[in-house]
Amino acid sequence: MPNERTSCFVDTNLLIYSLEPQEAERRQVAGDLLTRLANSDTLVLSPQSLNECYRALTERRGLLPREAARAYVVYLNRFCTAPYDFDVTQLAWQIQDRHGFSWWDCVLLASACRADCGVFFSEDLQHGRRVDRLTIMNPFRIGPSEALRD
Repeated sequence: MPNERTSCFVDTNLLIYSLEPQEAERRQVAGDLLTRLANSDTLVLSPQSLNECYRALTERRGLLPREAARAYVVYLNRFCTAPYDFDVTQLAWQIQDRHGFSWWDCVLLASACRADCGVFFSEDLQHGRRVDRLTIMNPFRIGPSEALRD
C-alpha cells in the first residue's frame, strides 16, 4: 500500500466525482481523497486531465458554469506536474501494446509513470493491476484512508 509520501496520480473521473451532486457517496470519497493528497503534497495531475475535466464539467455533464469550472481547473493547476510530451506518447504506445488499455488511458498512465507516481487512482481501470512501478487503485473499492495508510 502507498503511504502519505507516495506521489499519486488521480484520473479525471475522480476530479469530476468530487463535484457530482447526484453521487453523494462518490463525491465524498473523491473529495476526501483529493483533499488528503493535496494536503500531503502528493497529488499529481496532467494537462490532459485538466482539459478533460473542464470539458466534462461544462459540456458533457453540465455540472458547472464555465467560470466556476475554470476556477476549479485553475485551482487544480498547481498539482499539474506530470509531463505531457512526446516521451509520454512513446511510453503510452508501449503501455498500449503490453496492457491493452484504451489510448487515452494509456496516455494518462504514461504521464503518471513519467512523473514517478506510485499510485494511479481510477475507477475505470483494473484495481490492483501494475503498470511498471505504478499500482492502479480504485478508491471506491478500498476508500482513501486504506489507500493512503502507511
